[in-house]
Amino acid sequence: MTDYRQRYEELLESNRRLNEELGQVKKILAVEKTPASASVSDTTSHHKSDQREIFDSVSSYLAMFRKTEDDKIVVLDLNTRAASVESVFRNEVVGLNLMDSRLSLRSNLIELINAVYKNGTVTRMAVSSRNDDSEGHYIGFILPANTVLVTWEPGSLQKSRDDLSRQNVIFSNFADLLPEMIYEVDLTGRILYANNQAISFFGYKKEDIIQGIYISEMFPDNYAVMIQNLNQLQSPGQISSNEYTGRKKDGSFVPIMTHSFGIFHQNRIIGYRGVVTDLSKRKEYEEHINREKAFLEHLIDSIPEAVAIINGEGKVTIINKEFTNLFGYTSDEAHDMLVDDLIVPEEMKQESITIDLLARERHKVIKQTIRKDKNGNRIQVSLIATNIEINRENVAYLGIYRDVSFERKSQLIQEILYNISTAALNQLEIKDIYPTIVHELSKIWDTNNFFIALYDKKNDTLSLPFFADEKDNFDILPARKTITKWVITLKKSVLLKVNDLKDLENSGDIDLVGAPCKVWMGVPLKADKEIIGVMALQDYHNENKFSQEDVNVLEFIANQIAIAIQRRTMLDNVIAASRKAEEAAESKQQFMSTMSHEIRTPLNEVIGITNLLLQGNPREDQMDFIKTLRFSGNHLLTLVNDVLDYNKMESGKIVFEQAIFNLSDFLKDIMRSYSFRSKSKSIDFDIIRENELPDEVIGDSIRLNQILSNLLSNALKFTESGSIYVILKTLERTDKNINIEFKVKDTGLGIPKDKHIVIFESFTQASADTTRHYGGTGLGLAICKKLVELQGGEIGVDSEPGKGSTFRFVLSFGVPGKGEKALPSETSESYVGLEGKRILMAEDNKINFFVANKFLSGWGVIVTHAENGKIALDLLEKDEFDLVIMDLHMPVMDGIEATTILRRSENPRISGMPVIALTAAIMSESHDKIENLSINDYVLKPFKPRDLFEKILRNVR
Repeated sequence: MTDYRQRYEELLESNRRLNEELGQVKKILAVEKTPASASVSDTTSHHKSDQREIFDSVSSYLAMFRKTEDDKIVVLDLNTRAASVESVFRNEVVGLNLMDSRLSLRSNLIELINAVYKNGTVTRMAVSSRNDDSEGHYIGFILPANTVLVTWEPGSLQKSRDDLSRQNVIFSNFADLLPEMIYEVDLTGRILYANNQAISFFGYKKEDIIQGIYISEMFPDNYAVMIQNLNQLQSPGQISSNEYTGRKKDGSFVPIMTHSFGIFHQNRIIGYRGVVTDLSKRKEYEEHINREKAFLEHLIDSIPEAVAIINGEGKVTIINKEFTNLFGYTSDEAHDMLVDDLIVPEEMKQESITIDLLARERHKVIKQTIRKDKNGNRIQVSLIATNIEINRENVAYLGIYRDVSFERKSQLIQEILYNISTAALNQLEIKDIYPTIVHELSKIWDTNNFFIALYDKKNDTLSLPFFADEKDNFDILPARKTITKWVITLKKSVLLKVNDLKDLENSGDIDLVGAPCKVWMGVPLKADKEIIGVMALQDYHNENKFSQEDVNVLEFIANQIAIAIQRRTMLDNVIAASRKAEEAAESKQQFMSTMSHEIRTPLNEVIGITNLLLQGNPREDQMDFIKTLRFSGNHLLTLVNDVLDYNKMESGKIVFEQAIFNLSDFLKDIMRSYSFRSKSKSIDFDIIRENELPDEVIGDSIRLNQILSNLLSNALKFTESGSIYVILKTLERTDKNINIEFKVKDTGLGIPKDKHIVIFESFTQASADTTRHYGGTGLGLAICKKLVELQGGEIGVDSEPGKGSTFRFVLSFGVPGKGEKALPSETSESYVGLEGKRILMAEDNKINFFVANKFLSGWGVIVTHAENGKIALDLLEKDEFDLVIMDLHMPVMDGIEATTILRRSENPRISGMPVIALTAAIMSESHDKIENLSINDYVLKPFKPRDLFEKILRNVR
């Protein structure tokens, strides 16, 4: 502002100097009078120079005239100011006869010039022909060379106009300093002034303004409106702001805004001024914003979820089409309404406030909640609420609503079905399922009037395992002509209202039983395409309580309930069958246990006495009989063991030991055992290692021996000549495991291809006469297959008749870590170490005791006999013993009960007594009973002397 004020003061100073110029002219004329002796040409030349100098420096009215010899007045010159006052152009009048020019209309000017020439003095005369002050006064001066200089002083009106003109000069100069576009027009619409910025913007020059430009040219499309708007400016202080489209000089159009006000002089409007603003950029911004707004609105409308933008006051500003679809409000209805009043149920208002607060605190809230539509219907929605931030300031927040009513209902139905199915599987009886069904259905419907009816087709009756009703009570009723029977016959779901029920009754299709209801909804219970009953809901008060959608949902649930009921019935049948099977298996197990005991007991006696006879140094002729007896006993024991072992594997009660054993020593034992038998038949036998094998592995050596023994026994049995080989090969090895392939290859009879599978079945052999020719139970290969598969391996055979057989199986073993070693095998056959030990033997069979006592006494053991468990416990209380051998099957008190009492004794000498179980039963049968008794070890009848000795030595005190 300081620069503008300084410029304004400079303009005022220039205007002040303008008034002094006339005085300067007078002084110049006074001092430069031409002498009489001077020639006319010199004087004229001299004065022309002076005149141009004066004309160039003076801004007041100056005009020069000369009278010719023929009394014509010639216009010599006039300056810009004079031309302006006279409203002429200099080149239009200079050099012309005054009477032939436009100045000829100035009669007082002509009179003034003539008076000056006549009087030779300064003459003053009014400009107006009325000789008043209205147009000011001419002042005439006589100059050398017969020249008259005329100047002009304004009258009161002209002075006022001069003041206005000076203001215009100040305005023009000031306006050029401003960055805005400034203009001035007169009442006719002619543009009197435009500052540099305006001229440059529209592409014009100042000369164009001087020549004359009208707003009708620059605003052809808006001219009439502009004039109308300007005419409304009737008093100072009024401003008219309007947008127009202007045309530049090059013909291009631009959007502008004008802020116009009137120019008043002596309370009369004489023109208009104003400021022009280029709206091009703003229009571009607006267009950009409008495009983005349209894009945003389209985007929001395209979102499949309901969207609402809410301002800081909680009022809706924008909603999309889906919001209207979901809640029923149009954009006009929702605009500027509180969102809580529109869609939030009364009981959810506090939750909504909490969500709003969290969203405004720049949190993103995701929540499943309930909202209401225009009609008050509750809607399950998934709500996402988040704030909208501009320049780190919250300006609104966004609410996105997704209707999850169907999902929630589906989820609820799934929960209901799951809970009903679970109850059907877990409840002990079918009748216990129905309360669960009612409880679950009450999550969707009012079950105060609900029943489940099961149809007895044979008796044509309905039983109601569940019946809840406000007015009636039924248990069993005839099905004939009931709504339930009608639905069963119809085989589809129904929704019956009052009129429907009356129509059915009038038609004779049904006879209403019980109190009449307003609405009845029933669905058949279908299982395996058969209708087993009906599930129904009814209401006594509201006819519109249920809809067709409810029927569809209930029908879906009913189908699942029928399946659950049927599944429960089937499960009950399976459970009953399972119990029968378990009872049969238990009977079988008991039978096998009893048979094991009954068979092994005499075998124990036979084999035990045979061993005693062999230790008595019999004669050579007796030795043949004893060995034959032992072979027959062992063969019979093998047959019994095969049957019992297979039964044990079938029941899944076999346990595999995981212990480190020396594979090399194991193979040497196999080689030693079968070399003698193969030599006796002149058959080559060898064990071949195809690649490197570890010396020690972790596994069950006893079961491996059982598999190989069965396969080698078969090979020896069916091979009359040729060779038998055991071939081992490492297939895969890691740091902890190794897979080994075993092959037993022979040159025996061979097996037909169609028998390769059946030979592994129990009690099956390759041909019907195999047993007759070669003996055996047909269980050997079945046992091998079971033992291999239970250890995760596989077994197969490659064989052709006459070309021998190759049995192959693969087992996985553990590899011992560093420092892990197998226990050294006992190779000594000496029976030293039990001398003087006191052993109590509880055994009811006298022969078994006789055999065992013979061996024990021979080892230096002091033996005490007890015939049952009760006697054994009494003896333990009285005497000191180092170990107890306890038979598990005894009268009065068996070994299991006696051991249980022994372990519970408060006497640590008795409770800590080592106990070895002695049994003729299958160990798996007694295993469940003895596993918690802390029995130290067991010996199976018939026992091997060495086995009994080692176990006693290992456990004795």
